[in-house]
Amino acid sequence: MARMAVVDDSSLEGPASESLRSAATAQLVLDIATAAAGERELDHILAETLDRLATVVALTGGSIALVEGDDLVIRAAVGPFASEAVGQRLRRGDGRSWSVVTILEPVLIGDIRAAGAKASGPGAAAALRSWLAVPLVRRGQGIGLLEVDSTQPDAFRPEDVELIMTIARALAGPVELASRFVAERQANALRDAFIGVISHELRTPITTIYGLSKMLRQRHGDLAPEVEVQAIEDVEAEADRLYRLVEDLLVLSRAERGRVESASEPLVIGHVLRRAVDAEAARWPTRRFALEMERGLPLVLGEETYVEQIVRNLLTNAAKYSDVGDPIEVHVASVEGDVVVTVLDEGIGISADDEERVFELFYRSPLVSRKASGAGIGLFVTRQLVEAMGGRVWARPRPERGTEVGFALPVLAVEDGR
Repeated sequence: MARMAVVDDSSLEGPASESLRSAATAQLVLDIATAAAGERELDHILAETLDRLATVVALTGGSIALVEGDDLVIRAAVGPFASEAVGQRLRRGDGRSWSVVTILEPVLIGDIRAAGAKASGPGAAAALRSWLAVPLVRRGQGIGLLEVDSTQPDAFRPEDVELIMTIARALAGPVELASRFVAERQANALRDAFIGVISHELRTPITTIYGLSKMLRQRHGDLAPEVEVQAIEDVEAEADRLYRLVEDLLVLSRAERGRVESASEPLVIGHVLRRAVDAEAARWPTRRFALEMERGLPLVLGEETYVEQIVRNLLTNAAKYSDVGDPIEVHVASVEGDVVVTVLDEGIGISADDEERVFELFYRSPLVSRKASGAGIGLFVTRQLVEAMGGRVWARPRPERGTEVGFALPVLAVEDGR
């Protein structure tokens, strides 16, 4: 995208500045519309908007957050606290940011401390005094939030509210257009995923099951007992693999339609974990599985079949990329309102650069590809399921060797259980 034209703001001060300020605002609105028509890279548009907004409003910093499911995600930020702001995910709730998105009205706090409010992020919380936020609205729905802040109290005037509301109205269209484009691109990628999995990944277990079952039927009675037992075990293993692929494909189909839904029912997670670990231990007899659970774990909100699918995906990955005899540990504990499940292995590990990419659809690092075959959809599916239940998931290399992969689900609150 061509960089938006920069207006000289040296004279945007004092009573005589209003005409220049209005001209700069009009130019900024025009630039937003032009940028949106020229390309669809939304994050570039958001970042450029904030950069230019600083030329017409006396702000210390600012950010733009968009609604993604039940999260308000900060997509762009400027100012001294930008690095701690970008990427923050604010769960749907009663906080002031979500309030702006919900009530569809601007909120101006002249003195954050006097109001008993607190900015997100350690640096911002200590320094910021004024806060102004306006909703991004499209077709009567809140789709995001544009906010500016200052280290000075009472930094923003009513004219600033009107100006930023004008910018927010100009941004709403490009945000919706870009969101539709991203959704369409993701849907196309998921359709390609179906074709790829069906034509390649499903063919292998089906061919194996067909071939072995035909051999067992034709040569039954002629095979050595140990050969027959091995053939039956191979059929069972490939049938299990086929079942798992179909389960992952079902999640992909839901993701293609825009969202994976969850029943979010009270769940005794310990029972599900024991069942999943026992099933994987039977499937991988050459690996050593251990389950350690904190006593008195609280109930979580989730869906039993989803949790079992998540855990089995994580344990399968740990087993595939570990050597014979390597331990695979599952730790479960209650931490600050979540039940946290961590899977630790001593396998080939991942690099720090792969911590986020491993959850991308089809992504497989060269090291992983050399170790074992796979479709590159298991961890993508895992993230979809965890986030559908209101949780979070992560992966990181362990200090010595191996990988830590885990997820956290929210504890069932007392009022939820009434």
